[in-house]
Amino acid sequence: MSGSSPPPDNSMQVEMMREKAAAEERQRQDDLAAQHKTELAGLRTSARGTAGNTVRNYFSEQGIDPDRYGGSIDTQLNAMLGGISPTDENPGAAFTGAGQSIYDTLQTGERSKYGNQLNQIFAPEWEMRRVPMNMDDPYLAGVESEQYATADDIIKHLVDRGVLTSGGYAAAQKDLEGQRAGVRSRLNEIGTGLLTKEQQSLRDISNRARQSASTAQLGSSFDPYSYQGEADQSFNDFIAGLGSSIRGQVPGQLFNTAGLAAIGGAGQPLGNTAFNPAAASGTDTTDDTSTQDNNRPTNPNSIF
Repeated sequence: MSGSSPPPDNSMQVEMMREKAAAEERQRQDDLAAQHKTELAGLRTSARGTAGNTVRNYFSEQGIDPDRYGGSIDTQLNAMLGGISPTDENPGAAFTGAGQSIYDTLQTGERSKYGNQLNQIFAPEWEMRRVPMNMDDPYLAGVESEQYATADDIIKHLVDRGVLTSGGYAAAQKDLEGQRAGVRSRLNEIGTGLLTKEQQSLRDISNRARQSASTAQLGSSFDPYSYQGEADQSFNDFIAGLGSSIRGQVPGQLFNTAGLAAIGGAGQPLGNTAFNPAAASGTDTTDDTSTQDNNRPTNPNSIF
């Protein structure tokens, strides 16, 4: 009797079948993954489209024509889309609040643009350069010169009337010279007050411009150069009236002329014409009216 035959070796076929099944499963999974990827891409595209409509509706609700900012809206929406992961199962969440976010971003951008324009017009301390503290110097010097000449005329008149000699004139004039510092100080106070007031006026204009720029609503009309025109007008009016404004605040004769006759008389050498109070006060002690200077203008601050 012969022995039984060994069973056939099917291991290779079994392995091939297993590998085939595994390959088919991998392919199925790959197909599912590709299909899901396509679905997610479709969700992203759909979310982007929905967001575009939502944002434009938001702009319309704010009274803004969305087409005016269409390019900026699309740029920001596309940037949001680019930040969404391809595997994000809920891409629409990335666009939540996009309307207000984009609106605020564009509004901030416009305000920043206006601010930059104002920085070019109103650079830091521009009002100090526009109205420097020495701008009033020629006007103050003119007033001082005029008032000194008026006071000096009083001394000369005393000499003409024989109240003072040349020595007395020199003593009185020296007193006038000594008063210059005080007169200049008072004039400088007046000039400084006017200059600082105009500087503040110009500063107020630029501050109002910056306030308006910082609160400008998206789509509103803002003209930074209108504030420049306002500042120019304020400055032109100021400089045109500066001389008159200074004179208007000068409280009369700043040089003290009341005691010039006495000062001059005390300073005269011995033996010269004695000090005559009646003549110094303007009393005519002679019968000869021909010595009077009838052509000299009256000075309200004069001792005559």
